Amino acid sequence: MSKTYPIEFSPLYRMRNRRKLARVLKLDEKYFKQNHTYKYNHFSEPKSNGIGTRNFMVPEKELKSIQKRICKLMSRIKTPEWVISGKKKHSYISNARNHCRNYNVKTMDISQFYDSAKRKYVYSMFKEKFLMADDIAWIMTDLVMCGGTLPTGSPTSQLVVYWSYSDMFENIYEIARKYKCEFTLYVDDMTFSSNIGISKQLRKDVEELLNSYCLHAKAKKDHYYQNNAFKKVTGVGIKKGKLLVPNQKRYEIIEMYKTCLKNKDIVEIEKLRGLLISARQIEPDIFPEIYRFVEKYKDDLNLLARNRYYRNMRKRGKVQRREDVALV
Repeated sequence: MSKTYPIEFSPLYRMRNRRKLARVLKLDEKYFKQNHTYKYNHFSEPKSNGIGTRNFMVPEKELKSIQKRICKLMSRIKTPEWVISGKKKHSYISNARNHCRNYNVKTMDISQFYDSAKRKYVYSMFKEKFLMADDIAWIMTDLVMCGGTLPTGSPTSQLVVYWSYSDMFENIYEIARKYKCEFTLYVDDMTFSSNIGISKQLRKDVEELLNSYCLHAKAKKDHYYQNNAFKKVTGVGIKKGKLLVPNQKRYEIIEMYKTCLKNKDIVEIEKLRGLLISARQIEPDIFPEIYRFVEKYKDDLNLLARNRYYRNMRKRGKVQRREDVALV
């Protein structure tokens, strides 16, 4: 059997029995005979652009394990080629690469998509697309939702939000075809591109469709780039058919480098390495001087990561306590 398969071949398809659901999710067969209350850790982090914060809801250990299993099962189900999110070897970078060869690019973003996702659509997805029994569909809905929203920080949310609104996205794909545009979807980011002008009516048609699902396009993420203008698609720059690191990200890396040169703080250098790795996925040879600087601290960075790993394992009770190796 291939790595991905139609929904009809999923172990979740036509799920009618609680015992069987428990087995598929690798739980005790009697697990769903009882009611379960799950907790989420709620916290906020600054957005990458420095404006505002992003709220996260991370499931507790037991629920996260269940969600990972659901995610694994759902990730094996085939989705259209234009769906980029939730697929192995696909990312925000490959999403941008799909539009490199086209002169004109239109980007749209669904405002607060996870928060706006309705329970009725999630339940309907399990009930009508996976053909689950009513009670099983409700159990699955409770497992992947936090109250009335899809949690940011849950492993299942990307796939659940797509499948819950897949009919809507199929219609958006048809709108793109109508206006002779290529279309890709990366979670809530919709990108349209063409070598001919993109009609303003496309945006109106998409917005009208979103509104029919009680959703809205985010105005500040609505952009139309023409000809050889610098384009930004899911955080990746495009100029004359090439992928580029956006100026804001370049500036962030340079400023972090200056800080690291001054302080030589290993935790800050680790952050710099993360930023550099991300940038080099877009432009492999960018910032050679900064790369050489980070490489000088390679052993210390590996030691820092190893100590963090053992601390996390101790918290989970998976290793006996041992002293962290001191950083020199």
